[in-house]
Amino acid sequence: MLILRSQSPRRKEILQSLGLNFQILALPIDETSLHQETPVSYLERVTLAKLGPKSEGPEDIILASDTIVVFQNKILQKPADESEAISMISELSGKTHQVFSGLGIMTKNQKIFDYDISEVEFHPWNKSEILEYIKVCKPYDKAGSYGIQDPNSPAKSFQGSYSNILGFPIRKFFLYHTLWSRFL
Repeated sequence: MLILRSQSPRRKEILQSLGLNFQILALPIDETSLHQETPVSYLERVTLAKLGPKSEGPEDIILASDTIVVFQNKILQKPADESEAISMISELSGKTHQVFSGLGIMTKNQKIFDYDISEVEFHPWNKSEILEYIKVCKPYDKAGSYGIQDPNSPAKSFQGSYSNILGFPIRKFFLYHTLWSRFL
């Protein structure tokens, strides 16, 4: 069985679009960043923690993923409230930032971590544009307070993998196809 340890509707859609048969069994974990933790160290720790314990089934493959927005080496996670969302989008407005998505794969015998990085440039938005976006799109479940797929997204352009920005590093996932292709 292929098990996805995520509640993300975007990750679910991406895996479904590949034709994979999987089950969603997410586990709650603490996603608080540690003092002076680098973006990649944070991403690896959280992604591997999301994998949870080994599965009972010897043939099971467990997948986990985490996505962070990074601006000037600072991790921007999901906003706690409207004020935090306004602050994040304002900080990113008119600038370029990175989106890191981690991939965790666990089999009976191994744990794998890999990640991808994409870059996103934001439109230079004023406060009323930011407030309207937040009101319409309610980006409280998204790292960096935005979704590139949202109508009227603040994203102007991007470099790299679109699915990585959505929340799943599909290019990295394909590198490990021998582990999961039997679930197609």
